[in-house]
Amino acid sequence: MKIKDMPKRIFLTVLLVTCACFSQGYRNPPAGTLSLMNAGTFAAQADDASACVLNPAGLALLKKSQFHTGTLGLFSETKYSDNTISTKKENNFSLLGNVYIGFVPEKSKLRFGFGITSPYGQQIQWNRQITETFWAYNVPYYGEMRFITITPSMALPVTDNLSIGSGIDIHKSFIETRQSIPWSFITQTPDGTATLKGEDVAASFRIGIHYHKKNHSFGLTWSSPFETNYTGTFSMTNFPATLPVFLQGIEQSVKSKFTIKFPEIYSFGYRWKNEKLAIQLGLESVKYSCLKKIVVDAGPDSFLIPPLIKNWQDVWTYSAGIEYNVNRRCSVNAGIGFVQSPVPDDTFEPTLPDADRFIYTAGTTFSFKAGKISLFYIYNQFKKRTILQGGFTDGVYKSSGSFVGCGYTADI
Repeated sequence: MKIKDMPKRIFLTVLLVTCACFSQGYRNPPAGTLSLMNAGTFAAQADDASACVLNPAGLALLKKSQFHTGTLGLFSETKYSDNTISTKKENNFSLLGNVYIGFVPEKSKLRFGFGITSPYGQQIQWNRQITETFWAYNVPYYGEMRFITITPSMALPVTDNLSIGSGIDIHKSFIETRQSIPWSFITQTPDGTATLKGEDVAASFRIGIHYHKKNHSFGLTWSSPFETNYTGTFSMTNFPATLPVFLQGIEQSVKSKFTIKFPEIYSFGYRWKNEKLAIQLGLESVKYSCLKKIVVDAGPDSFLIPPLIKNWQDVWTYSAGIEYNVNRRCSVNAGIGFVQSPVPDDTFEPTLPDADRFIYTAGTTFSFKAGKISLFYIYNQFKKRTILQGGFTDGVYKSSGSFVGCGYTADI
C-alpha cells in the first residue's frame, strides 16, 4: 500500500515510531584469527594473545610475550520483497579490526593481556524512497552503531593443568538513526529528517577457566551483562513554522537519553589434539532476553517516539572446528557453526533483519621467522524470514554474508 492511500489520522502513531530501532545491531563475530577460522570456537584452545578477551585464563599458556592483530571485511546483503516491490539494503561493506597483546613477565606466574575489539555494531541503510512510499515512514532509512571495547586482563596458573583469568571490558559506543518525517502530509511543507544520536561509556567484566591434560583441553568463559545509558540529541529538519494542535509544544532539537541492555554470555569449549590434528567443539549461551524494550526520553518530543518493544529471546550457538598441520610451516583450518537469532517474528523490523544462520569457515596459516600470517574466508547462510505482522513491512527478507580476513601473530 502506498502512503498516498493512507488517511492522515494515522500519522501521530507512525511518526518516528522506530527512531531507536537499531538496537544492539548484529553481534560481531568473536575477534581472533584462530577463533574465526574455527567457526567461533576458541575457549578450549586459548593459546595466543587473543585469549585476553576470548578466555583470559588461556594467557597462562603463553611462553613469550605476543602481539596479534587481525582485519575482517564483511560483504553483506539483505533483500526485501513483497507482492509489489523488491529492494535491498545499501552500504554492503564494513571493516572490523582487532589488536591483542599478551605480556609474560620474567620470574612471575602471572600473565597479562590487553585487547582492542568491536564486539557489537553494524550499519544498515535502506533506500529512503522505499521507507517513505511503501513502508509509510515507519522505518529509519539509516542506522549505525559503533562500538570500541578495551580489555585489560590477567591470568594465574593454579596448577600445571589449571588456570584462571579475568578481564575488564571498557565499552565506548555511539548510535545514530535517521528517519523521514512526513511533514508534507501533516503541514503541507517539505518532508524532513529526524535524527537520534547517543553515546556512552560502559563497563563489564569476564572470567575464564582453562584446564588441559595430555591431549584434552577444556575452557569456560563468562561475560557479565551490562547496559549503556546513551545521552545525545533528537532533532528534526525542515521544522514547520506552524504546527497543528496535536503537535503543539514539540521542539526542533532537544536532549535525549535511552538505555540498551547487552547480554550475559557463557562460552564453553572442548579440544582434542595430537601432533598433526586438532578437533574442537564450542557451545555458547547468550542471554538476549534482557532486552525487553527501548524507551527514549526526548523531553517534549518524547510522545513522538513510543517505546520500542523488543522481547528478544535467549539463544544458543554451536560450533565445531578442525585444524591439520600440513608441515611445521603450514596448517589449515575448517569449521561449521549454527547461530540462532534472538529476534522473534512479532518484533522483527527491517533495521535489524536478523535470522538464524549456518556459518562455514576455511583458512590457512603460514609460519615464518617474523611470525605467523593467516588468511581465511567465512560464509554466512541465513534462513529466509517471512514476516506477517499485518504491517507495511510485511514480506520476505533474505540475507547473506561473506567475511574475508587476515591475521598476524608474532612474539615480542
